Amino acid sequence: MKPIAALLIVMLLASCYREKRDNQTLQRLAQIEQRLDAQDKALAELRAQPGTTELTALAGQLADLHDQLDTLLDAVKQAKPARGQRREPDPAVTYSVPLGKSPVYGSPKAKVTLVMAMDFDCPFCRKAWDTVEQLRQKYGPDLRVAYKPYVVHPKTAKLAAEAACGAQKQGKWREMAQLIWTQAFDQRANNSDAFSPAHMTALAKQLKLDMNRYAQDVAGVCVQEVRDEMATMTRLGVGATPTFFINGRYVAGALPIDKFSPLIDEELAKATAAEKRGVKPEQYYEQEIVGKGTAQLAQP
Repeated sequence: MKPIAALLIVMLLASCYREKRDNQTLQRLAQIEQRLDAQDKALAELRAQPGTTELTALAGQLADLHDQLDTLLDAVKQAKPARGQRREPDPAVTYSVPLGKSPVYGSPKAKVTLVMAMDFDCPFCRKAWDTVEQLRQKYGPDLRVAYKPYVVHPKTAKLAAEAACGAQKQGKWREMAQLIWTQAFDQRANNSDAFSPAHMTALAKQLKLDMNRYAQDVAGVCVQEVRDEMATMTRLGVGATPTFFINGRYVAGALPIDKFSPLIDEELAKATAAEKRGVKPEQYYEQEIVGKGTAQLAQP
């Protein structure tokens, strides 16, 4: 399998699941993917230099890694959850996804609202974080983004979600989230305390938050808010991260930007048609999506 193809398949198939078995497999996938990235980079550098001995050896290592990746991908495809197949939302259905107390970025008149359910220790959420930024740049004022916690890795990501909530109370959710990604998640391989309470506190101090208020919120209201947001996502059928709802339409996994665009364009057209019928842009999401959408995953 070629490097680009292998990585694309990982992005298309991979999400972080709450089941322990899936977590272990996906962690191995993420580790191999990281090694592939490093090997591909080194291979490109060697190609630009004279000599072939090191290049041949590295190419062999890269081939072995791709073989491991193929094996793990086969295991992911063939594995069945012990408690039966996890039911997912229907991509054709518009779900009622309330914004609640979520941090929201973008114009209140945006025609499309993208809700991202995420976990701060999920490698696929890390990829999706950057993809969402690309979408924000592409669609400008027509797209706003709301972020919701969905903790898959409770030993690490639960406190991170609460810490981000604490920063949100002081208007700095996004800044805190960016620090968690770059100074906790990206450094976790070299720092066993990357997600520790002390490190989260240190990140909060970098943002010059009111630390007394931060400590109270993280230990108090934010604990319940994270639970409430997760309960909302679970009611809608979310069981993995990253999960997206685009004007209430379900999308799962760390997909490339061109997989999001057709659905966003479709929802843009719907919102434009509604505006022509007299629906005010700032009322569209609450009225047409939250008000008329399906409130929970249909029971079997």
